[in-house]
Amino acid sequence: MNLRNKKELISRMLGVGKDRIKFDPERLQDIEDAVTKDDIRSLIDQGAIEIEQIKGQKTKKEKRKRGPGSRKGKKTARAGKKERWVKQVRALRNYLKSVKSQIPRDLYWEAYRKIKGGEIKTVARLKEFLGGRQ
Repeated sequence: MNLRNKKELISRMLGVGKDRIKFDPERLQDIEDAVTKDDIRSLIDQGAIEIEQIKGQKTKKEKRKRGPGSRKGKKTARAGKKERWVKQVRALRNYLKSVKSQIPRDLYWEAYRKIKGGEIKTVARLKEFLGGRQ
């Protein structure tokens, strides 16, 4: 009685590894007779097929020892230039969206393009740009 294909089907169905699937030795005949996914699900509910927990433990990332004396490399090595740019652009676009109803449409899109092009890099500069054009 070869149940390797059943294990493979169950692992694909549930998204777990084949090693975690255990069959009840007394119910092997029922497992062999199971054809559809519904049959397999009912066997899991009955306890004939068991999925083991993942072994080991997950650790939390340490928040200590992150000060300036422990850092090696440039600032861009820890947070890349693109990540910094994305963070900056999102902040500017969020502010722009919050004042969208108070400014004309063409001014909104002009500011949007200037943010994208890097001409406006701070919220203060954006406020200055919008304040002078309203």
